[in-house]
Amino acid sequence: MNILNSGALRALQYGSIAMAAFALAACGGSNDGSSPGATVKGTAAIGAALVNASVTLTCKNGSGSATSDSNGAYSATFKFDPPCAITASNSTATIHSFAAAAGTFNVTPLTEVLLNYLAAQLGTTESVLLPGIATNATYQSALTNTTVINNAVAGVTALLKKLYGITLSPGSFLTLAFTPGTNGPDSDLDALLAAGAITSNGQPSAALLAAAIAAGAASPIGSGNAGSGATGGTGASTTQ
Repeated sequence: MNILNSGALRALQYGSIAMAAFALAACGGSNDGSSPGATVKGTAAIGAALVNASVTLTCKNGSGSATSDSNGAYSATFKFDPPCAITASNSTATIHSFAAAAGTFNVTPLTEVLLNYLAAQLGTTESVLLPGIATNATYQSALTNTTVINNAVAGVTALLKKLYGITLSPGSFLTLAFTPGTNGPDSDLDALLAAGAITSNGQPSAALLAAAIAAGAASPIGSGNAGSGATGGTGASTTQ
């Protein structure tokens, strides 16, 4: 019978350890932070695409970044725990949005209006809400609550119809995938620009923001009009 010498035995042992470590990493057992996580994507646009914009995502846990392409599209894959505040900025404009989960979340003047509406529902301002997304449990619960988000989108949609006579395309302007230069959400932005609801640098008009803040404050989260409240919300559904 052949007996392995000590050098050969050590080689076999090291080889087994290496194979086990490789198998653990392949199965996701590694804790080195190398897992790609999940993806948040969408379109940054102000009527025209927000080209070559720096897109940053700051989440309840984790952060990510991306650069938008010639169509304003961005995609960031990273480990995170939602919600996430989103900022898209280039030499033309800086606009904000949020992601309630992985999936499609656009950054447009309408998402800027939506954040102001939601902030007023929560009894605060957008400038407080955005950084608070990473730390404030009440904000986090509201911005991952499907009912709260859908009702706020509906509230902004109704407000635009009332103020400007513009009926937005079907679907949520927050999560509906689109490409600038096509019919749908981009056409809505063009119509709002022509009506004076948004400015050439992508900012909602002062009148629109004031109306959105007033409407949000009149329907605080937790009231019958606002849906199921800010606490205990279920994760928001997304449109891929």
